[in-house]
Amino acid sequence: MPIFSNYDSPDPENTWIIAFDGYDPQDEGHREALLALGNGYFVTRAAATEAMADDIHYPGTYRAGLYNRLVSQINDETVDDESLVNLPNWLPLTFCIDEGDWFSIDRVEILAYRQILHLRYGVLRREIQFRDRDGRQTRLHEHRLVSMAQPHLAGLHLELIAENWLGALEIRSAIDGRVVNNNVRRYEPYNKQHLEPIETGTLEPAGMWLIARTRQSGVEVALAARTQVLVDGTMVNSTGTIEREIDQIGEYIRVRVNRGAAIAIEKIAALYTSRDPAIACCIEASQQDIIAAPRFTDLLAAQERAWERLWMRCDLEFKPVEHLRIARLHIFHILQTISPHTADLDVGLPARGWHGEGYRGHIFWDEVFVLPFLIYRFPAIAREILLYRYRRLNAARALAQNHGYRGAMFPWRSASTGREETPRFQFNFLSGHWIRDRTELQRHIGAIVAHTVWAYYLIADDLTFLCDCGAELLIEIARFWASIATYNPECDRYEILGVMGPDEYHTAYPNAKTPGIDNNTYTNLMAVWTLCRAREVLDLLPSSRYRELWHWLKLSQDEIDHWDRVSRKMRVVFYENGSLSQFEGFDRLKELDWQQFEHQRINWVLEAKGDDVNCYQVAKQADVAMLFFLFSETEIEALLQRLGYTFDRNQMENTIAYHFQRTSHESSLSRFVYAGALFQLDREKSWQLFTQSLATDLSGASSDEAKRGIHLGAMAGTLYILQHHYLGLQVDRGKIYLNPSFPTQIEHLRVSFQLKSNDFQIEKIGDRLNVTTASTNQSSASIVYQGEAVDLQPGTSLSFALR
Repeated sequence: MPIFSNYDSPDPENTWIIAFDGYDPQDEGHREALLALGNGYFVTRAAATEAMADDIHYPGTYRAGLYNRLVSQINDETVDDESLVNLPNWLPLTFCIDEGDWFSIDRVEILAYRQILHLRYGVLRREIQFRDRDGRQTRLHEHRLVSMAQPHLAGLHLELIAENWLGALEIRSAIDGRVVNNNVRRYEPYNKQHLEPIETGTLEPAGMWLIARTRQSGVEVALAARTQVLVDGTMVNSTGTIEREIDQIGEYIRVRVNRGAAIAIEKIAALYTSRDPAIACCIEASQQDIIAAPRFTDLLAAQERAWERLWMRCDLEFKPVEHLRIARLHIFHILQTISPHTADLDVGLPARGWHGEGYRGHIFWDEVFVLPFLIYRFPAIAREILLYRYRRLNAARALAQNHGYRGAMFPWRSASTGREETPRFQFNFLSGHWIRDRTELQRHIGAIVAHTVWAYYLIADDLTFLCDCGAELLIEIARFWASIATYNPECDRYEILGVMGPDEYHTAYPNAKTPGIDNNTYTNLMAVWTLCRAREVLDLLPSSRYRELWHWLKLSQDEIDHWDRVSRKMRVVFYENGSLSQFEGFDRLKELDWQQFEHQRINWVLEAKGDDVNCYQVAKQADVAMLFFLFSETEIEALLQRLGYTFDRNQMENTIAYHFQRTSHESSLSRFVYAGALFQLDREKSWQLFTQSLATDLSGASSDEAKRGIHLGAMAGTLYILQHHYLGLQVDRGKIYLNPSFPTQIEHLRVSFQLKSNDFQIEKIGDRLNVTTASTNQSSASIVYQGEAVDLQPGTSLSFALR
């Protein structure tokens, strides 16, 4: 068909495709996540249409933010865990010839095999040439999409070409509700049955449907599907045979096929839940969508237009060109996870996308990496992500109160309600032991919520949001920091005790009876930063809103003065050479040659040997370096000067070097954080770490982990580096600041973004940096290039020499 011409024989140099040649059962789970398709409402993994969940394949469909809680017996304790739910599988579509074996990629001789993800249009293509055990040779072309134009629809188009046979072809299409959550091996002992079937049925003139319900959260999930068959372009009028049970329904269609004939099979599916807006009944909505659904070719045309709109806002140009494809893949997965269709769903930013069941689909701190990309292009979506936090402010208040603190203490892991979702135990496969999980002590998550609120305000210049929601969030998080900080009269300083930093290895001191470490530098300085911003936000509010919050939150001048004292007297621990310590006592721990544990979890290996990672100077991921990733050298110096400490570039270099040597980078977030921390100190090292981060989900240890979901924070982190560190883009209430620091390897970089509905383009060409505004912009822009301010009128350009 002509419409598929965009997808035929793609150029391998095309930076808009991700391709895999050859079928590799060992890599199938990785490809299922990396090539998954989504639209911000739901994501479907790139599992083979003919496959069921087994040791090779794992079909999975996930609706954004749809969780369910189950109770299990773990380590002789009753625990409950809330998980992203694997929904009924709409993919099942296979065939057999002359009553032979049902087609399975694992049971035929593969003559040719290729999978191609077309990033420009959100289409996955699978090409197979195979021979069955009776010598019949068939070519299969599959196109698949999850519609960005109509967010409840998805579709498949299979074309079979009978190369050397003729006979009876039977097609089986189904909706399978017999699914469980079984994507993560270490969750095996937990209860996995999140869905209970309700009913199945058929549609006239064609179609079938299934409805199920989550067992605890009570959300109804409805799927309807329509399958049509064409032989040599002519529609087959066959009602087929229906096999129906309460948890699955299948349709069988039979056709005669001549040698060389082309058989097209279309399957369109519609997914709704009872939590969706603007519907009365989810099963009725899905049925109506299927009855009215267009043909696949029309759905594909609309898909192309919808993705073109997104890329108009988001695309970039980047040389070396070999990295451009990966950067586009990262943008693609951000948009599949969080798109304009996400705005009304009340969801956060999941660490693993909606692409698998890793971390149970929970929300951590990844918004700090993702939102800067979105704010410049989709501020309304970014605002909704912040509202996810605001709607759970009361839960954070309750969590703080339960721990004896004031204000709002946001959980390290969040899902539907905002309660702490960190599991009680983690299982060590090497020792066979259940290990107590203490990562909920990462109280620094609250500072990240504050940081993203402030970043949104500065970039979007949205004082209304600050008045309505942002100020309250900042004030309540500041209250928490002032509450958790304890005064130590011996040093006349405030301290934050019994917490964890971003390095998740150090959960306690060696042989300590209580968990937590003291005075984590990153945590303490982020607390100071938050207290300063909370005080600043009060001065920004209109007088009426100021009075309203003062009364509603029962603020007092004594409390504000206390924030000021804590923000000027927080303790920060230094090593003898003036470097910042990761936490108090880190330098007294034993050294460890962590290189010997390459591609292994160091804490698990040590625990299996009867040892404890808490005894060693080794970090799982960047900790102190997060400060230099988020803040400029000048900002860090100002924070420390506020506290009465001196800090210079030499101390900064020593701090990063000391901790980099002791970091194993077992987290996908680690390398790009160091790339950002080093961009002004060692551009070659920064570039090396940046390029390693680009490949996170494509190769290496993280690619194997990616079968349980992509690493969304790492993908967004690479874009953060390009935009904020190398390009040096910062925006403060309408002023655009540019302080570029390009590695020599970046030959060309072009990014586009919007501010207050005004369009901008910044482009590095050779040793020049060009800034262009659209002629349709409503006002001039203030550009501050390396400290020098210039006004840029609509429809004009400025060119700066790169120093």
